[in-house]
Amino acid sequence: MYSHRHRFLFALLFLVLLCSAAQATTNLLITVQDNLDNSSIPHATVYLNGGDYARTNANGQVYITHTGDYDQNVQISMSGYDDWQQTISKNATSALAMLNRKTLTLKVNLYDSDTLKPVYDARINLTSVNVSLGKQTDNTGTAAFGVNAMTLYSIFINANNYQPRSGTIDMGAENREVQYWLLPSNRFSFIITDKETKTAVSDAEIRIDDILAGKTDSRGILNTQITRGKSYTLNIVKPGYQTITDTRLISESDAIQSIEISKAPIGAFVYVFDESRIPLSGAQVYINGSLSGTTNEYGRSNFPSLVTGGYLLEVSKPGYITVSKSITVADQGKDYTFALPFESAALSILVKDKDQKVVSNASVIMNGNTAGLTDENGQYSARVKFNSVYNITAIKEGYQSASVKKQVVSGNATDSVTLVIEKNLDLGLISMVILGVIAVLILFAILRMIGHKRRRHVSRRNEI
Repeated sequence: MYSHRHRFLFALLFLVLLCSAAQATTNLLITVQDNLDNSSIPHATVYLNGGDYARTNANGQVYITHTGDYDQNVQISMSGYDDWQQTISKNATSALAMLNRKTLTLKVNLYDSDTLKPVYDARINLTSVNVSLGKQTDNTGTAAFGVNAMTLYSIFINANNYQPRSGTIDMGAENREVQYWLLPSNRFSFIITDKETKTAVSDAEIRIDDILAGKTDSRGILNTQITRGKSYTLNIVKPGYQTITDTRLISESDAIQSIEISKAPIGAFVYVFDESRIPLSGAQVYINGSLSGTTNEYGRSNFPSLVTGGYLLEVSKPGYITVSKSITVADQGKDYTFALPFESAALSILVKDKDQKVVSNASVIMNGNTAGLTDENGQYSARVKFNSVYNITAIKEGYQSASVKKQVVSGNATDSVTLVIEKNLDLGLISMVILGVIAVLILFAILRMIGHKRRRHVSRRNEI
């Protein structure tokens, strides 16, 4: 009996403790929203009783569990917002925290796009949801606004003698400074580019109604003043380019006029000759890798469609070495000359005597210069240029020299020529023969004279 009573009391005490524990747990739902537009604020940091507790979810909410014995001190922080702090009753199950956006400073600076000087007394208006702010720029071209963080503002700028500007400024969580360049209301820009290369054309002269407005800069741009809402006759002149003449309406909304100009053909002549300065006909001229023409009987070829610029020219003809070089066409009808060296061929020179026997160690002279000696086979190998005439002479002691003219025409990789030299007469032998003959004649004359005297002496004796 006593044991059963103790068991009952123990069970009753355990039940009371369970109920107490269940009643000590309280769930608190905190919702964080923007005070300006009631939008949820995710990722806000929630501090509970001075400690970092949690961050709001994508819906701007966080659950806090506490014992329910005390009121809860809740603080919420978020970048761009003022901190929110409040003591929430221990019995509360939900709370709404409305965060106020921080007040930031926005500085707007205005400058003249041509002079780069500040633009003062310009009117700047900022608008957002249920917000409209307006100020004038000071003598430094600056206007400062107190704005809300995390807010998108529309900006409108008006200044005397300038084109109006508008845009948007997205304020974050920090102070911000922005700059705007204002175009004068009568300012107009011309942009001149090459039609083929799309590159800027500098120093292009622009005339508006026959009045010189100026020349384009290195960017191909000319900024000038013009009254809008009118038609103008434009003339664009640039050496090496075709002149553009056009009538165009400059409307109120126009600010830039882009114009493409094409290079004017100025032409060029190609003159081709050989090493002897003789004009070559039929030489093929390639421009930038494409066959573009052939030289006439005077060695010239005309390319009237070439425009100003750089080109790679290549000139070739069978029998001649191909020559290529880069040229820059800049002047009207200029001649570009090419001298083509002759190609060379192998020429075999054979030296024989009158009996068709080969003559070795004979000197070979070509155009007055000693080329070399014939080998044991009576041959000498030389390299000669196509289409060139060579005077070839073979000489050797004891032989009479022999000469021949030879020209190797293009298309013959090898050619040959034969020279026949005769042996010289033996002058010593001839001299001895001549002396012998003279001696015989002298002896004959002496004998004849002696015989004639004897006959005269006999005749006289007979007479006595």
